Amino acid sequence: MNRYLFSTVVLVVLVFTAGCYGPQRVIKKSCVDCHSEEVKRFGQEGTLHTPVAEGRCEGCHSPHGLIGGVLLKGKDASLCYRCHKKEDMEGKSTHTPLKEGECLTCHDPHSSPYRAITIKGGNELCYTCHPREDFQGNRVHRAMDRGCNSCHEPHSSEYSYNLKDEGNRLCADCHDPLSASFNRSHFDYKVAGSDCLSCHTPHYSKSKTLIRDFVHKPFEDKTCTECHNPADSEEPLETRLKGSELCYSCHRDLKERFDKRRLVHSPLGECTRCHDPHASDQKMELVSKEDVLCYSCHGDTKKKQAKKYMHTPLKKGQCSGCHEPHSSDTEKFLKMSTDTLCYECHKKTDFSGKVVHRPVRENGCIRCHDAHSSEQDFLILKTEGELCYSCHATERSSFDRVSVHPRVKQGRCSACHMPHRSSYAGLLTDSPERLCFECHFTTIREVSREGRHKVFEDGRCLACHSAHASNSPHQLLTDVPEVCYSCHEPVKEDLARRNVHQPFEAGKCTTCHMPHGSKLRWALSRPPDSLCYSCHKDFREEMEREGVFVHKVVKDGGCAECHKSHATRERWLLRRDGRTLCNNCHDTSTEEITIAHSSIKIEGSDCLGCHEPHMGKDRSLLHRVLHKPFKDGDCKRCHSRI
Repeated sequence: MNRYLFSTVVLVVLVFTAGCYGPQRVIKKSCVDCHSEEVKRFGQEGTLHTPVAEGRCEGCHSPHGLIGGVLLKGKDASLCYRCHKKEDMEGKSTHTPLKEGECLTCHDPHSSPYRAITIKGGNELCYTCHPREDFQGNRVHRAMDRGCNSCHEPHSSEYSYNLKDEGNRLCADCHDPLSASFNRSHFDYKVAGSDCLSCHTPHYSKSKTLIRDFVHKPFEDKTCTECHNPADSEEPLETRLKGSELCYSCHRDLKERFDKRRLVHSPLGECTRCHDPHASDQKMELVSKEDVLCYSCHGDTKKKQAKKYMHTPLKKGQCSGCHEPHSSDTEKFLKMSTDTLCYECHKKTDFSGKVVHRPVRENGCIRCHDAHSSEQDFLILKTEGELCYSCHATERSSFDRVSVHPRVKQGRCSACHMPHRSSYAGLLTDSPERLCFECHFTTIREVSREGRHKVFEDGRCLACHSAHASNSPHQLLTDVPEVCYSCHEPVKEDLARRNVHQPFEAGKCTTCHMPHGSKLRWALSRPPDSLCYSCHKDFREEMEREGVFVHKVVKDGGCAECHKSHATRERWLLRRDGRTLCNNCHDTSTEEITIAHSSIKIEGSDCLGCHEPHMGKDRSLLHRVLHKPFKDGDCKRCHSRI
């Protein structure tokens, strides 16, 4: 209740206070109050963007921008089009930055020392995108001195290349095609109305008159009448002969060559479809760049070839690197058959060797490679694995196993096989003895030379493993132990003995042995005592108990001194029976042994009848539970003859 009363009082006070002092207003600071340095710099640069000149920063910026950032009211060109009408900017030919909405490629949004607030002045602005060297040469068009904008619109135009007017009309702004001097420079031929750019380059040339670099011989020699009627004739610009008949009047040898061939390119006979009769920027006076010219008819091919990897001639636009442009005796107008064409660029010696892949041997490059482009590296027709399986289908089915080599699974056949030729059988990239170790080099480091399994030391990996796939773990040819028995046949015979070690009987060779080798004798996976105790843990625990006396051979880890590792006819896998085994260390025929046994001769007795073989409560190693007469030393109580 008190809180409600307090809130009411405060509200009343605020109302009366507002009535006494009048309405309060928030004082708004201008952008200049904080950004005075920027505004000062803008003013020094000469040309200001209208919103900046009028102090209307909020024309483009939101006053509540992001901390540490500037929040514009629009993105890309959409912000500019709030003031500048989009329809006034676009035309049939639109400048690429404008088309992509990148106004700031050319303009500064605040101020600039240049007109139209461009980031650079004159031609320098154009050279930020258009390489300067493309517009420099021995002779430069004078219009270039007045700037690119003397001929081109900066934003858009109704004419190609953003020109300010149709080509000839634009040229006529400076060059009067009806003047006597103009006619004299064209050998008195009245060329008004002809396409100026068919002979002249608009930017630069080696020639004083800006003639294009590659010139038809009669044109170069100024012998126009070789092709045209005389200048004073009724139809001076008409040719003496029609079509290809005119061309062949000089190029008879070419006609004979073209006619002899089996396949003829359809434009043949219409020479000017591909060649300019006067001058060109391209070799052979082509009317455009070679690839552009070819694609003007073969547009569907261009679409098909737009892939990630392209044949070098295609990438360079050199279709004629492989194809004859006029006629050919080879399919697809190839310059020669594929068995020799590819070797024009690719050294044949790189595809010759002791072992050669069959497609290479049969000159079948295009059985594996696309001649133009591919989504796969090296222009192969399919992914590497699929390509190989298109011939090796049988192998593919045989690889459908449980354990598959990672490279096979990935379809990376070339990780082990050379695709063209090799010095080794199976087109291997290296000798079988070294190949596996290119990836499995850590395996060889882990094993000392002295402890290496012989087959591993010799690099004969395939004696145990399948190179591609197997139904056994680790791509073994068969399961352990059969793969081991393929070499160790005598060991297999031990299975017939009376007492067999359990891991050996179960075929678990790798329980004790390392398959490649180790730093220990017999390629054991760990020292003998540690290895035995990994299964016989009860012995280890008993030995570590306080007050237990351990047989010296056991303490020294000499399990193999008494036991066989695989099998034996004796109980407990002993090497011999108890009567003779102990005698190896303890000579039971000595007087010392006789005295220790109450002067009873024990030679030929089974020591294990009284003694523990591993450990006991004292150094006598006697069994823990003793017959009372034996414990009391009263042997005669049972034995009459001692």
